Amino acid sequence: MDKFLSFPFCRPEGLSNNWLVAVYQVRGTNYDTVVKRVSSYAVGQSVGTWLQVPGITETMISERQARVINIYETSSCDEEPVFLVRLAFPTENFGRSMSMLLAALVGNDVSTAISARLISVEYPGANNDGYSGPKHDIKHLRNLCGINTQRPIVLNMIKPCLGFSPQYGAELFRKVALGGIDMIKDDELLGSPHYNDMKDRVVSYVNVANNVKELTGKESVYIPNISGTPRQIRENIETILDAGGKACLINYLYTGFDTLKELSDEFGSDIFIMGHYSGISTLASERSGISDAVMLGTFPRICGADAIMTMMPNREDKWSMYNYVQTLQAQSLPMPGIGKTIPTVGGGITPLNQELIQKELGKDIIIGIGGSIQGHPSGTTAGARAAMLAIESVAEGRDLKEIALHNEDLSKALDL
Repeated sequence: MDKFLSFPFCRPEGLSNNWLVAVYQVRGTNYDTVVKRVSSYAVGQSVGTWLQVPGITETMISERQARVINIYETSSCDEEPVFLVRLAFPTENFGRSMSMLLAALVGNDVSTAISARLISVEYPGANNDGYSGPKHDIKHLRNLCGINTQRPIVLNMIKPCLGFSPQYGAELFRKVALGGIDMIKDDELLGSPHYNDMKDRVVSYVNVANNVKELTGKESVYIPNISGTPRQIRENIETILDAGGKACLINYLYTGFDTLKELSDEFGSDIFIMGHYSGISTLASERSGISDAVMLGTFPRICGADAIMTMMPNREDKWSMYNYVQTLQAQSLPMPGIGKTIPTVGGGITPLNQELIQKELGKDIIIGIGGSIQGHPSGTTAGARAAMLAIESVAEGRDLKEIALHNEDLSKALDL
């Protein structure tokens, strides 16, 4: 019985601030074996392996070995047992490296010890030391976009995604900007192909943004995609800043969290960083992997993403709705020492669902609208005007249907 009353088991009160708590949903075990297998996992992901090996000292065990804090049953007895497990890891084991943190939390022992899905990561006390989080909040972003009212930021994605020259894309950008959209981003699929060099594109789009501002008084902030190799990312950032750009987009799940953190540490004060969720579906699994709340919420937030794009769920899919809410909460609920990441929602958004979105999420968000702008019957600029009018009107508490009676752009948008 002694093996159950000492390390790696402990109570949370016995931990100092220098521990990170990981929460897992565990399957593939039963009541007879769960305690042993979870403890083997804690040891295997820190000082040892699934099999006892010589050379492990008492100091290693007391200072470097992960701890089992809690194991809770969450399913009924007539189903496959599902357990909620909380493990604590010494932060000194992985330092300030996100790649080493991920290796510790969901490394190779997932395949040999337990079937575990990482669903939450907690940073009690001073555990987030070294991670400064987002550099820009919603107030800064409103100032960046020249917005003087309390309303959501409006984002559009240039379509088609790729296949065109910088000059052709600049005309697409101009049509959206003339409609008053706050921010316009590259598609996540567009990098720097030979027919659309990123440097040429940034210069062209920023010039168009400045020209439109002279005509309308409104500047649309361009968000170019900087994703690539570490060297390319740095060069792309420098290109944006040299051209007078203010923001960037990065496919951080593929470029890596350490890259995102270094980008924020070095350039975050000078540029607004938006992260894209590209690749998140590859991590989706009920039995293993990592939750969206961690990969689109906690981790990019501590690494400095100012905004994270999040897909609107199918409301008839209860699991998707639950996952969506958990993710947005991980992005924005208070976290000691770390600012909020601005939730950025997109996917099937039109003027019709503005009331619901703002009712659920409030006004301190970014709303991404694509197809209903480019697909407007009267053209892209009319679609942009309709989107802006809808979002501003809902934020002011005005009735869209009443406004549409006197505005052709909005009327056609509501009929899409």
